[in-house]
Amino acid sequence: MKPTNHPQVKLKGIEYLLLAIQSDPGKSQRHYLRRLYQYNHGVPSYNNGGTNNGYFTSQSYRGVLWYDTSYGQAKYECMMSVNSVFRSYTSSKGSYAYRSTCSAMRLTSRGYKRANEVRKKLGLEPIDLTDGMPAHANWV
Repeated sequence: MKPTNHPQVKLKGIEYLLLAIQSDPGKSQRHYLRRLYQYNHGVPSYNNGGTNNGYFTSQSYRGVLWYDTSYGQAKYECMMSVNSVFRSYTSSKGSYAYRSTCSAMRLTSRGYKRANEVRKKLGLEPIDLTDGMPAHANWV
């Protein structure tokens, strides 16, 4: 068999995002979507990572596999809150909600376990979440 530069295992979108967040945590959602687009199509994202953003707004993934650690919040007007990820308020002028100004995505423990399953699928060693972190009783 002739060696090739192309991977022998094709990852699903969610699997690729888990590995991307695990290997490079704390980046914006758009950063990971750009990487996903380039993985799927082999060319840079021409719309700046605007496709597949449902991964980060879906209640099946957000808060379950990853979460946003950003602190800044921006208020925006909306007809109605699209999903319950963002808190929605109603005033006499209409509805508004809050969202982070720039996200910093990190994996939850469940997301970390699932990313390690994907690493095994690729033949890579799993990364221990607590590797290098001493237990409180062992601190010197």
